[in-house]
Amino acid sequence: AEYQKAQGHNTPMLMQYWKLKAAHFDKVAFFKVGKFYEIFYYDAFIAQRVCGLKWMSQDKKPHVGFPEMAKHEYAKQILAAGFKVVVVEQVERVVETNQRKNEEKTSGSGPICVERAPCEVFTSGTLVDPELLQGAGARFLAYLHFEQSSKGGLDFSICLVDCATSQFQLGQYVDSPDRNTLRTLVAQVQPSEVVYDAENLPGEVLSYFRRLPYRPQLSALRQDGASGLLGARDRLRKYRQEHPQIFSEAVEKVLTQDSATMAAAGLMAYLTSSLLSERLLPMALWSVLDGASTASKAGPAGPAGPGPRMVLDATALAAIEVVETLEGRYEGSLLSFLDHTSTPMGYRLLRQWLCAPLYALEEIVQRQEAVESFLQRQELAQQLRQSLRKCLAGTKLPVDLERATSRIWSYALQAERKAVMYEDVTARRLGHFVELMEAFEQCYNLLTTAFPSDLPGRLALVAKVQKEGGSLPELLPTIRCLKGALVQTPMEKGNGSKFRPQDGADPVYDEKCRQIRSTLQDLEKELETLRQKYPKVSFCFMHRMPGYRYEVECDEQAIGSHAKNLDVSYRSKGKLRFYTPRIKELLAQLEHLEDQREDCIFPFLSKLFRDFHSHQASFRALIRCVSEVDALLSLAAASGALCGSSCRAELL
Repeated sequence: AEYQKAQGHNTPMLMQYWKLKAAHFDKVAFFKVGKFYEIFYYDAFIAQRVCGLKWMSQDKKPHVGFPEMAKHEYAKQILAAGFKVVVVEQVERVVETNQRKNEEKTSGSGPICVERAPCEVFTSGTLVDPELLQGAGARFLAYLHFEQSSKGGLDFSICLVDCATSQFQLGQYVDSPDRNTLRTLVAQVQPSEVVYDAENLPGEVLSYFRRLPYRPQLSALRQDGASGLLGARDRLRKYRQEHPQIFSEAVEKVLTQDSATMAAAGLMAYLTSSLLSERLLPMALWSVLDGASTASKAGPAGPAGPGPRMVLDATALAAIEVVETLEGRYEGSLLSFLDHTSTPMGYRLLRQWLCAPLYALEEIVQRQEAVESFLQRQELAQQLRQSLRKCLAGTKLPVDLERATSRIWSYALQAERKAVMYEDVTARRLGHFVELMEAFEQCYNLLTTAFPSDLPGRLALVAKVQKEGGSLPELLPTIRCLKGALVQTPMEKGNGSKFRPQDGADPVYDEKCRQIRSTLQDLEKELETLRQKYPKVSFCFMHRMPGYRYEVECDEQAIGSHAKNLDVSYRSKGKLRFYTPRIKELLAQLEHLEDQREDCIFPFLSKLFRDFHSHQASFRALIRCVSEVDALLSLAAASGALCGSSCRAELL
């Protein structure tokens, strides 16, 4: 202990680090220090080798670091190397730390440095931020549980989640000795990460996952015996109590199987350890995973989507090279040939269509008619593809309606500030929300105005509003109402602008703004008092950002001998700047009010995004319509690019 103290390994901050690292020993820790993330000890060697970061000191405590804004860039590199990441943030401001220390002087409890806590975990299957999601394809996290009582442990349950869209799927299967059902599911879904109980997963299945060419990340999560099953049932019982009717009847029927209960609860437990359960589970959309060995027995086609599906097993998917070639490459696959989509949602839907083709003759004919209609209207098809790209262009990244909507809904659950970020988090979230609303509005206008009246059945369904017999909900009034709660204001720093609550939209925010205006007026009054006290001296407020605001500047020669009585903070080229005790008091009050104003935006965001979520069915319907139009346009473009003569197949 004395050696560690002498070497600086057990400072209060590093004791925090070791405590957090003990709970996340299998992850590279991004540890927030001020405006930088620092990485220590063994993690530092990993980050330095993978990311090429420079060592930050010459002492015996190896560490590297990078600025706050580069978090996603370096996390992406470490994830690509096969590691996991935990992001440790400061959860209180320095002012709050000092206040807490004063309150704890008598008890002596609590940390003596800024409080920190793990706020994010990045693994291959738990990515939700657009900066980390590479490509339009879904990234599935899968939990597998095998029936120990079945012969050879062949029967199993699987629970899948696409964390970026909060879509959960649950299935229970009876497999054959060659594990064709499991191999088919893996070929169709290609999970980015597989979670399992080390005592439950058969060794041959683990070897199978390790031999897969795309190499999913494998994560063990221990759930033992009867206590594991009892704990799983208790977890699901509490989940049902907190979120009534979260499971449909079909999902509840699957959950009557113990292995399905273990799979669903196991996935929930892993999401909890990944700090995502509070973000995903309340807004989850649960469904039953389609069969992997027989045709799906869904109902007839309707606005929500297609009916029965044919299922291609693992052998067929590989032989036809549906999603990848025999060499494991995307280029040259059937999907790469047919993919001319303009939106990420359209790409994901097209991939689903290829892995599970239509089974009903009527639906096949409807899709053929839609594709043929676009082939006959080449100019319209080209205009629609260009317009879809334009609608979803975004400011920095293209807007993925499905993922962005799920991300905004997850923000509705955060009613208070957690991590202290130097970036304006609330302004960024409001900017993303407005960008999403504008994308929805443009897509809605495109679908309702771009098509002619003589459309074939399926296209007419997805391009007409509900009052005219189509699938599109009346969303324009809702979109305009949600956007109306915000106003664009100039940024205090720089030349840009940001969105803030409209006057009257949030009483708490309005009151903080009023108090800030009153404090600013008091600062001006104090400046006027100085002018009256020294009428021959010219005073004005100056700002040196960051850290020095409302400094009073005057000519040093003009103030003369009175300068020795001033709290001088800066001198340069015959000018001096200073603070008065009253200005210091008002400045501290102003900064406190500004922090409170920013913090009170979180409850406003929560309410606004909950209002948005209350219309989830309508917005999901619009996303489905846009995705289907895009996928049909892609099929038409691929058909039009065929060499030589081609025709429309007639099915009997």
